[in-house]
This record gives sequence, C-alpha cells and structure tokens, in this order.
Amino acid sequence: MKKINLSWKLFGQGMENFGENGAPSRDAMPVPGDDEILVRVDALGLCFSDIKIIRAGATHPKLWEKDLKTHPLIPGHEAVFTIVGKGKNVPDEFYEGRRCLIQCDIFVGGRSCAYGYGMPGGMTQYSILDKRVWAGEGRSYLLDWPDGLSAAAAALIEPWTCVRASAHITHRAEPLKDGKRLFVFGNAAKEYVPGDLFERNPPAVCKIYGTAPASFQGEAVGSLELEGEFDDIVCCDVTDPEVCEKAVALAGQKAVITFAGATPCRKCAIDLGALHYQNRFYQGTMSLDLSDAYRAGRRMSIKPGGTAWFFGGAGAMGQMHVELAAVSPGHAGKILVSDLDDARLEHLQKFLGKRASELGVECRFVNPSGMSAAEFDRLLREFAPEGFDDILLLVPSAECGETAASYLGRGGLMNVFAGIPAGDTGAISIRDIVENHIRFTGSSGSSTDDMIDTVRAAAEGEFLCVSALGAIGGMKELKKGLEKVASGAFPGKTVIFPNCPDLPLTAMSDLAKISPDLPATLDANGFYTAETEQKIFAAFGEREE
Repeated sequence: MKKINLSWKLFGQGMENFGENGAPSRDAMPVPGDDEILVRVDALGLCFSDIKIIRAGATHPKLWEKDLKTHPLIPGHEAVFTIVGKGKNVPDEFYEGRRCLIQCDIFVGGRSCAYGYGMPGGMTQYSILDKRVWAGEGRSYLLDWPDGLSAAAAALIEPWTCVRASAHITHRAEPLKDGKRLFVFGNAAKEYVPGDLFERNPPAVCKIYGTAPASFQGEAVGSLELEGEFDDIVCCDVTDPEVCEKAVALAGQKAVITFAGATPCRKCAIDLGALHYQNRFYQGTMSLDLSDAYRAGRRMSIKPGGTAWFFGGAGAMGQMHVELAAVSPGHAGKILVSDLDDARLEHLQKFLGKRASELGVECRFVNPSGMSAAEFDRLLREFAPEGFDDILLLVPSAECGETAASYLGRGGLMNVFAGIPAGDTGAISIRDIVENHIRFTGSSGSSTDDMIDTVRAAAEGEFLCVSALGAIGGMKELKKGLEKVASGAFPGKTVIFPNCPDLPLTAMSDLAKISPDLPATLDANGFYTAETEQKIFAAFGEREE
C-alpha cells in the first residue's frame, strides 16, 4: 500500500484557499476504523457545484463545518470507488475489490450531509467512508458499478442521473395534511369551495386573509405580514399584484401555490430560485372547486413531438438534456438550442445533429450574441409560432428565466434546472398560469432510486454515458480543471483520475497529444472506450509503493 495520499482541500473562501500553495495536500494514508471502509477513488467528475462551494466557503448553506481553516473540507461528489479495506464491523457485502458509485445526497437525522459537502468528498486518492454512507438510515448510499462501464463513464452516472431525474420531479397532488395553509381572497371573490381534497387533509394551521365564503374555516388575519412559512397557499381572485407577491413570498419548502380565478393585470415577482432549491410548484384553476387544481394533469417531462428550447443548452449538462430530448423514446419534434459559445454549439451539432435528423427531429443551434433583441425574438416566434411546449433553463439567472417564460405556449412547462440563487425573483404572468396552464418546475439533485434507474439504463445501453465527456486529467491538474469548468473551456464534462497524478488536463479532441495511439481506441463515433482508459491507466497510473 502506498504511504502518501494526495487530497485537494478547501481552507476558506475562494480559489486562493483551495489547495496548499496551489497543489494538493500530502497526508499519510488513511486507515479504516472498525466501522469504516477504505476506498480508492478511481474517477471523479468535476461539477459547477464544486466551484460554488469553493467560492462560498463556509457560507455555503450545505456545509456543516464552518471553520475551514482548522477543519478543511475535501469537496467532490461525482466519485466512483474500489473498496480496498474495511473494519471488522463492516458487513461482508462491502468486500475488497467491490466497485461502487455513491449517491451523494446523504441525510443524517433528516439533515442533508451530502458527500463532498457535509463530509469529506472525492477530491482525494483514497478516502474513508463511515457508517453514514455504507449503512445509511435503512439503506446504503453505495451502489454497484456495472461491469462494462469504464471509470470515466461511471463517474458520469451522477450528473446523468440529475438530468434524467429532472423529468420525473414530483409535486404534491393533495394539500398537506397537518400542514400550514393560507387562503387569500380578493375583493371580488366568488363562491369558492375547498373541495374534497382540502376536507380530507385538514391542516394544523389555517389562516385566511380577505373575505372568505362560509365554507372556509380558519383564523382571519388582517395583514400578510405573517411569521413562518406555509405548505399550501391559495389565492382566489387576487388582482392586486402586491398582495399576490406578499402571499407567494410566504411559501415554504415543497410548497404548492394555487391561483384561482381573476389574476393581476401585470406580471408578479416570483422566486425562481426556490423552484430549483425548494421544489415549489405553482398551479392555477378557473374552477370554483379548489381541489380541482390539484387534480389537473401534470406533465414533467419533454412533450413527445413538441417544440423545446434549451436556453444556454450547449454546456456540459445542457448537452445531456438535449441528447435525451432528441434521441430518447418520446423525443421532441423540434429543438432549439441557444448558447453564447460557438465552439460548444458546433460540438453539439456535430455529435447530435445527424442522430436527431435520422429520427425526424428538427434541431437548430443559435448564438444570439450576434443578433439584435428584435432579431432573436423573431427567430423564436418563427420557430415556435404557438409558443414552446418546453423550456429548459440552463443559465442561473432569474432575468433569463423571466425572459424565457414569456415564450411558453399553452400548457407549456419551464424547468429551472440551473441553480438560480434562492430569493432571486423574475416577473411572471400569473394569468398564464391560470388561463393558459403554463407550469414551472425545478430540480436539485436526485434520489437513490433515480440513480439505480440510471445505472440500469446505462448498463442496458439506453444511453451512452461518455457522450458527455469533454476532458480528462490527473490529480495534480484538478484545480486547473475546475478553472476550465468555470470558464466553460471544454464542450462537455471533465473527469479527473486521482491515481493518475501526472496525467495532463486534455480535451477529448486532443488525446493524440497524450499518446498518438489513443485516437485509435475511440469508437466509431469518436467516443471514449474502456480500451482508451486501459491505455491511460497503464501509462499514467500511480505505482503502489
């Protein structure tokens, strides 16, 4: 066993506090305790979320440790391992040589303790995993790494899972029983009734603002300056935009906000960041039975044969979304990808355009930076005369979300996939939510069941993990790799091989610079293979001391 373990550690806020003098730390090899597993990190995907952690330091909401100078964090969550040792109390199923992926969204006592956030992550060569990971709270967070997948492919399972899971987001189909409820009635409120779903799910707290029909029971309040958050908020014939905005601002985690009847004439400020991070859902109805809003059909995936716009869609995660929308069963009929990077657009068109065309999918790749606002508006309206059925927002900007939402067609869905900061608002038409049935959803992370399904799909060849691979590199190049991720330098994901410390950071298009033999190992479509990886590991893999 080698004696020195290299790890990249975060000692404070900002890139200047990442690493020791711009290099990984050199520590003694970790030794597993009785309840611990020792793993070798075989590959690690770099994620923009890692950059957010570094930029925020101890102020990041998901970090447990606040004194990073004394207790530095090893970030990194898109990791795959081989078990190389274990303590005496660890079950035999976690045997030496077992290859594993990690479902990084770990919870301890109901609190997020994500791998690479609340506990040390994968930016290291060897790592200790304790009972919180291998046992979990009734279920292990370790999954088998399928035979036939290279380490690079396996490291891309986690981001692929996030992309696939974003099409299966669930929102409550009933008011929350024993939750907190708020009804807001406008001056011209009609004779609404709560309906059966409200009646069979009584709340613990119910407050009513405005004059309510007799069938509503709750505490009357004279102001919306209320303490706490609400699980279900219902606005009935609320035409005053300020009242509407105050009511919506009281929504809590996983809240469902319903608008019924008349709505404000102007757009209202809606927290778009909360769609991504807090899983809020906005719905509307013209029915006097408010339970009907919860019964309405909800489409969370791309509309088959529909028209989709991927706003900022040529980045690493955007490429995955576009690929699934273009070539998976139930694919879209027309796809528009807009991005400000010509090289990324060209790359996406090159590897996807022909495959999509063979399935009858019309794809257009556009850089709006060379157009006036009027020209781009005309292009969008000509491409989708009735509005878009789906808009995937892949730019973390509430302003961009506000712009995109105005192009949704009747029954359209906007998925806020990019991590807009919670609290950032965009002006949204409440009338369109009620009368045109537009919907908004958002996603952040994935579940163990989501990852299990992605592992299955990858193993069965439903999609090719490495189609998203843009660059590879070794442990000493990890910081440089993050800087390239931040600048969008590579048209795809970057994967680091921690135990190939001297492997240069290299774009997939430049593999010949590493070795002239490598391009011949790629498949017919130019994608990375297990043979490619074998040659890289043979040439750059660290020899154990």
